[in-house]
Amino acid sequence: MGNRDSSHTGIDLDVICIEELLERDEGVPEKFQGSMRSDPKDYRVYLSGIIKRMRGREALLTFSQQINNVNQILNMNYSSAGDIARVILNDLSLTAQVLKLVNSSFYRRFSNKGISTISEAMIILGTDEIRDLAAGLQIFEMMKSRANSRLLKDKMLRSLHRSAVARQIERERGPASDAFPVSAMLYELGEYLVALLDPDTYIKVEVALEEDGLSRETAAKMILGLTYFELGQMIALKFNFPQKIVQAMRPVTLTAGQSLKIAPKEEARYLCAFVYELCNIPAPENEGIALDAAGKLVDKYRGILDFDARQALALTCTALDRVTRHAETLGIDPVLTTPVKNDPEIKNKRELDLGIRRVEAALDKGLSIHKIFTRLIDTMAQCFYFNRIVISIRKKETNSMVPRFVREEKRTDGFGKAMGFKIEPASGIFNNAIDRKTDIIVKDTKKEFSRRQIPSWYMENIARPFSVKGFGIFPVFVDGKIVSMIYVDWDNKAAAPDRNTSAYIQRFRKLMIKAFTLHYR
Repeated sequence: MGNRDSSHTGIDLDVICIEELLERDEGVPEKFQGSMRSDPKDYRVYLSGIIKRMRGREALLTFSQQINNVNQILNMNYSSAGDIARVILNDLSLTAQVLKLVNSSFYRRFSNKGISTISEAMIILGTDEIRDLAAGLQIFEMMKSRANSRLLKDKMLRSLHRSAVARQIERERGPASDAFPVSAMLYELGEYLVALLDPDTYIKVEVALEEDGLSRETAAKMILGLTYFELGQMIALKFNFPQKIVQAMRPVTLTAGQSLKIAPKEEARYLCAFVYELCNIPAPENEGIALDAAGKLVDKYRGILDFDARQALALTCTALDRVTRHAETLGIDPVLTTPVKNDPEIKNKRELDLGIRRVEAALDKGLSIHKIFTRLIDTMAQCFYFNRIVISIRKKETNSMVPRFVREEKRTDGFGKAMGFKIEPASGIFNNAIDRKTDIIVKDTKKEFSRRQIPSWYMENIARPFSVKGFGIFPVFVDGKIVSMIYVDWDNKAAAPDRNTSAYIQRFRKLMIKAFTLHYR
């Protein structure tokens, strides 16, 4: 659940001079390499860097215009239905998606015949409903187009989940304020921008969070000079989002069981905070744990909503189900990432997940294939109980598999050279893995059956000299052609990879395939 540290004094949004920040950043946009400069004593340094990257001309990063398009709809509070309809109709894709959603089962109770025009939708559902729905869809499309990593995809889906929960709350208790679902959707805007525009710094925050035991916001403030929430508010302010949305994005500080008396203008802010924490409750197999977490959350926000723990859990589950049912319309795979259970075969699961994020960030930044594979094999060496890990690359001239990246628990002479082999049909277990395009794990090299399948060069040069009990080979194919292979081995002190460990290795292989594909392009 959203653990927030409130020890910082905060930043007064009213005193920020955005124009001054922009004046420092005039000039040709950079090709972004590495993390941005930050100064914990001066938040304006990092803020100006984020604004600069938002205004960059790189195809992946130019979305300030998209944010302006969203804002154009949100600021039409007092416009006529016709004016709002014309803005939506200017975007054919947006028009189609709005009509698909309003004709879905969730809205079907308003019209049994179906809704065929934006004007008709506004008459039946209301102008505000369609305006907010269109703005939310534009935000979603903006995020979806950049969800080129597991992390960004996860944030995109969580924003959609929050929006669905907010809409359900409005239906059960009445509207909270203008664009409440949009405010809930944008609640993590600051964190999303750092993950997208400055992944190296995002990883630094994650490392500080894990290693120093800090809350996410405290870790961000320590490194960036401001919290993710503060950054999101400042960007929303910069792009002239309605004041009610900027206000609703401001986090709250609450103590469980306290008596709450909230002014109407503050209601959306507290509701957004509730929705954010509700959607962050994990969904463990033990329902009692989830109910306990929901109960504490309901007690914390008592007086804002008249929900008990089961109703709160039902609310978030119903909203997630709606996201799933709308998946085809929205063009997404609506699966939020869930942590893999702790595994005794993994040294450090947190570091492993963080290492995968580092590799994904390297891919997003277009780093060289050498740097990507170095990060990949370093992570595997640190997080698994393997004695040796090798990434071999196929050499076209000799049609052989040549070790290029080698990590060993204890450095040994000659191992890397001994691992090379000729790619030939039907010549032992290594080539069988390539011919059959399958992973092979040999649990015990001393068993009779294994010895018959393992080539003599491996037994003589590797298995016996280096006391290998078992090994695994994972061939890597791109467009059906063998390009690489992952090799791991272990001794008597370690067990063979289980299903969970193998699944992680397969994830690394997918990252390798993406790296090769980007390299060839």
